[in-house]
Amino acid sequence: MKNLKGFIAIGIIASTVLCGCGGSKKATTQWSGPSKMKIELDECQELAQQKPEVRSWGEGINFRLSTASNYAEMQARGKFARAIAAKIKTAQEESGFTYGKYSSNMKEGAGVRDEGSNSNEMTLQVAEETIKNTVIIKTSQYLQADGSYQVFVCLEYKDGVSKLADDIVDNVKQRIPDEERIKMQYEFQKFRDRVEEELKKRNE
Repeated sequence: MKNLKGFIAIGIIASTVLCGCGGSKKATTQWSGPSKMKIELDECQELAQQKPEVRSWGEGINFRLSTASNYAEMQARGKFARAIAAKIKTAQEESGFTYGKYSSNMKEGAGVRDEGSNSNEMTLQVAEETIKNTVIIKTSQYLQADGSYQVFVCLEYKDGVSKLADDIVDNVKQRIPDEERIKMQYEFQKFRDRVEEELKKRNE
């Protein structure tokens, strides 16, 4: 009986050692495939890259197809609005045109920092209002292994860069009092031309 117990104990110890060795060997196994793999872009992404000045793409993932589609569209519009806002801000700086003091949130006696903050907020509002004229030109839908849906969309401002610049400036004009707007025709034109120049630049 003692001999039997001894054999069992030796067997357990041997199994433990072998498992430990096997585990160590598995942990040191290295990937022998290629060092990198190219990930192909979806067609919506490629379309957006062809005309970044008037297009944007978005991606959404959800277990409901409609929700995934909504997420993708929201992301595309959000990215487009931020890109346009950045172009507007650069055009402001280059042309010397500013409209922060005309913001409805501007309080009498506010400092320069408040004016700059209001200007940034107003710029994003202008961009968000302008991109309402965009339309979805391409949608890609995928059913993934886990049952969720992956959706890509590409949206475009269909009227071109020149009209986009006009819409941006018109949107700015609507936020400025009539008596001031009449005096600023030259500033508006200079700003509008600079906006169009910025929009035509390829996104960095």
